[in-house]
Amino acid sequence: MPSKPSSAVESFRDDPFPDLKDAGDPSLRLVAWLIRKGDLRQLEQRTGIPIPRSKPAKQRPRLPVLLQVDKPQFTKSLHEQYGIPSAYANAIKRKEVVRHVTARLPLDAGIYKGATDTLLDAVRDLRARGVTRICIGAPGQPSRQRPSLPDIGVPADRKYKNAVLTGDGVIVGIIDDGCALAHPDFLKPTAVGAPLESRILYLWDQGATGTRPGGWASPGDFDGLELTKAKIDTALNAHKTGDRVREDEVYRALGYAIGEVATHGTHVMDIAAGGGRSLMGIEGVAPKADIIFVQLPRYAIEEGATVLWRHVQDGARYIFERAAGKPAVVNISYGGYDGPHDGTSQLEVALDDLLLEPDRAIVLAAGNGFEARCHAFKTVKAKKQAQLRWILNAEDPTANDLDIWYEPKNAGMHVRIQSPGPAIDPAGWVPVGQSRTEITRTSDGKTIGYIEHLPGDTLNGANRILITLNATGEEANVGQVAAAPSGTWIVSFNNLANQDVDVHAWIWRDDAGRPHHARRRQSRFHHDDASPDYTISGWGTGQTAITVGAFNTATQEVCRYSACGPTRPIGSQPKGRPKPEVYAPAEEDARGRGILSASALSANPTRMNGTSAAAPHVTGLIALMFEYARKLQQPVSLTGDQIRRELVAASKAGLKLNRHQKVDRWVKKKQKDVQGDLLASGKADFLDTIKQLLP
Repeated sequence: MPSKPSSAVESFRDDPFPDLKDAGDPSLRLVAWLIRKGDLRQLEQRTGIPIPRSKPAKQRPRLPVLLQVDKPQFTKSLHEQYGIPSAYANAIKRKEVVRHVTARLPLDAGIYKGATDTLLDAVRDLRARGVTRICIGAPGQPSRQRPSLPDIGVPADRKYKNAVLTGDGVIVGIIDDGCALAHPDFLKPTAVGAPLESRILYLWDQGATGTRPGGWASPGDFDGLELTKAKIDTALNAHKTGDRVREDEVYRALGYAIGEVATHGTHVMDIAAGGGRSLMGIEGVAPKADIIFVQLPRYAIEEGATVLWRHVQDGARYIFERAAGKPAVVNISYGGYDGPHDGTSQLEVALDDLLLEPDRAIVLAAGNGFEARCHAFKTVKAKKQAQLRWILNAEDPTANDLDIWYEPKNAGMHVRIQSPGPAIDPAGWVPVGQSRTEITRTSDGKTIGYIEHLPGDTLNGANRILITLNATGEEANVGQVAAAPSGTWIVSFNNLANQDVDVHAWIWRDDAGRPHHARRRQSRFHHDDASPDYTISGWGTGQTAITVGAFNTATQEVCRYSACGPTRPIGSQPKGRPKPEVYAPAEEDARGRGILSASALSANPTRMNGTSAAAPHVTGLIALMFEYARKLQQPVSLTGDQIRRELVAASKAGLKLNRHQKVDRWVKKKQKDVQGDLLASGKADFLDTIKQLLP
């Protein structure tokens, strides 16, 4: 029985820092708590006080503050003790109004062991000298150095063994949506008044048809249209004022639409390879890499994951071809929940085949499905039955698909579906061997979906059940086609064999595009049936391509949405392969607001989170590795598998579980329930990886 709410009033608790109550702002009191709790990482991020990483600091740590004074009478010794700039004393001498001065409170090494004495002593001393308030303030925008880079082992000076690493001579390939080709972050540094130059070597718009102005041409055997660097440069220089590009005019002149101020592809490209040349711009991981961008067809993005398979495969092939022998790493921050999740889908095998050649790598986002209730697992005991509950939303304007895989192929498994509404046909058990069959309402024979139960087609020794149900909204009622009932559908399994059978089921991702009320589209499993493990993107379980999970740099927590491994085991494997390979930043503050990166049209940068933001960090890291391998006295080639293995071996442990998820009562199965599969690896670390790759 739940306990009754108490009517008692919570008693006040002792304040461990009474001296800070009147003199300090909330941020100063938080600093005292962070010191006491030993949360040095958050202390560093909020104050700039560095964490001692190897050798003891040569200088005493100092806390930058703003002091409010009513009657400033500062002596020379006070200025020196608290690092108050002499400009304030000079202003006082000139009888100017000075009510606020900056200072740096001298602390000692005891703060790294939880001691707040020097902080409190400084506050008391300043209060005695007439200071009425001591403030720190909240963190502002990140500096021009991307704050997530030190957290993945990129040196502040970008040097490794005297080589400055910026991605120079390497191709970063982006397969995505929305390429801000006129944005300053993707232009080469040039002298004032010199012609502008793009860093984008090729832009291939896969969905383009007909003709376009500005020099677009056929990309050979591929569909769509291609724009070369020379044509981009011409457009940039034809539409500029001084050194400023009139971006809207460039896009109109080229017939290339930038539909939103903040595009997904521009965000991804900026994190991986942004040059940091725009107002408030921040360098990406590989700021001097050349770029090849593949614009996915807009219609395919709207339709969803499997429609993109061909375009993604062609895009990767195109990038490696256009790289013309230069090292190239391709970023794919798209994905879905479909497929066998064991690395045998056609797209995964095709991408792995591309990596048989050296100096190539492919990086994929792990996916954001941890809390999506998109995966379920059941062990159906021999001669027993089991069931899953599949929930469809009301007024869902799109169809819903359930993808089920089990093995061995000779298992005597039957499947049955039961509607929450009118009676349906087939109402009985469907055996293996049943090809695509209509699901109809018995009352009028109208089709509300389809079911198929056949041996899998990916040579993984498994059988596959695919159930498709029509949209539940009124728009599905056309002729002999009808809307599927919303509510809880029951999917039952009858195991006639003498052995237990493991059944994995995934609901296809159904939030593609940006339609009104898109969130109502995604169906889900009942929370008691859903399991957050095995939720890696259906494209992200390949053998050689690298899959990246997401963490928050401020809290060092795995993002609550970041998908969980392993891959689905095949045959006699007791367990699948660990995934993701590594984790990278996707959020930069405790609120989870995401990574600050470029918007289209030179607007102020905006934030993007999700594993889509984590993947390009690793893409940029690999570009730096390729660059260094080429700068050696005897240049070497790196294989995709080498890079993947060493990234895993060099990953850093220490990531925490998400605190917000821990207390979220709506999330029934949490990160702690699958911790071993979620954190089979750690954070990507550039320095340790390159030391192992190229000692």
